[in-house]
Amino acid sequence: MNVDAVVDAMYASMSFEQDGRPDWRLQTMVFADNARLVRVNDDGIFEFDPKTFRQNLESMIDSGLRSFWEHELWRQTFEFGDIAHVLSAYEMRTSREGDAIARAVKSIQLYRNQGTWRISAMLWRRENQHLVVPDTPP
Repeated sequence: MNVDAVVDAMYASMSFEQDGRPDWRLQTMVFADNARLVRVNDDGIFEFDPKTFRQNLESMIDSGLRSFWEHELWRQTFEFGDIAHVLSAYEMRTSREGDAIARAVKSIQLYRNQGTWRISAMLWRRENQHLVVPDTPP
């Protein structure tokens, strides 16, 4: 998979329809084992690795999250040899065809090892009343 395919797979792995689950098998293919995932929001900074991220999302599903869909709005990709950075804006929806419930930006770092691209780090931030996701890349 090239960088774009890995990012597409990451979004696909996060999304699930009514009473489904994220595609954890696909997530293990796109994230490095010790990847660092950081959610930044108005309540603080929350750090995960793939295992603790899965536990966090599973607890939200067990607490009533019935479906979730991430839809990318735009992407900027910068590659330099075996490293890449992707800045990606997206919206969250209740389902593939559902209404948008929030928008955010992800900063995704990837590396290529023996021809395979993997995500080594990802941080994301939702917009709020003072911070608005632009409609086009900066």
